[in-house]
Amino acid sequence: MKSYHPELPIPFDTDWHHQLGTKLAVFPRNICFRNGPLQLDYWPDLTTFTEDFETSQMMYYPPAAHSFSICVVFNKQSGTWETVKYCDDVVFQHSTGDTFEAAMLRTVESGLCASEA
Repeated sequence: MKSYHPELPIPFDTDWHHQLGTKLAVFPRNICFRNGPLQLDYWPDLTTFTEDFETSQMMYYPPAAHSFSICVVFNKQSGTWETVKYCDDVVFQHSTGDTFEAAMLRTVESGLCASEA
C-alpha cells in the first residue's frame, strides 16, 4: 500500500515557449513519481516534440542518465491521452485517459519501481 498522495503534473503555460507555447500547453511541465520519501522527476526533452495530424508527443527523462523514460502522447482527434514508461526499449507501464488529469493520475499513481529509484 502506498503511503503518499500522487501529485498531478501541471501543464505548460501557453506563453512558456516563444515558438511552441500553444503546442506545449497540452503537455505536463514534469512528471513526478513518489514512493514514501523517494522521489524521481521526469523532465521534458523539447527536442523530441513531434506532431502530425493525429497526435502530438514528447519524451520525458530523469535528470541523470537512466534506463527509464516516458513518452506522453496527445491524440488530437479524440482528445485522449496516453503515457508509456519504458525501461530501455521494453514497455514498463502504459496508461491512458479521456482527460489530462485522468491519464496523469493513472501514470503517477503507480509510483516508483525498485530499479527506478
